[in-house]
Amino acid sequence: MRRAQAATEACDLMVVVGSSLVVYPAAGFPEYAKQLGAKLAILNREPTPLDGIADLVLHLEIGPSLSFAVGQN
Repeated sequence: MRRAQAATEACDLMVVVGSSLVVYPAAGFPEYAKQLGAKLAILNREPTPLDGIADLVLHLEIGPSLSFAVGQN
């Protein structure tokens, strides 16, 4: 958890992939990153409680979406 907190404090962009964002304390890191000024992107099939504060929300299948993003489609 300390490493996750340090990474959160150092990030400019937090990308959350495949998480419901309901299991704490880990689910608190994206909100903390936003409070510190980072951008937040969420890729998840279903809506999450943090969709409203995210800068980018994609409700898509994870595998095909990430393959497309890295040019492996």
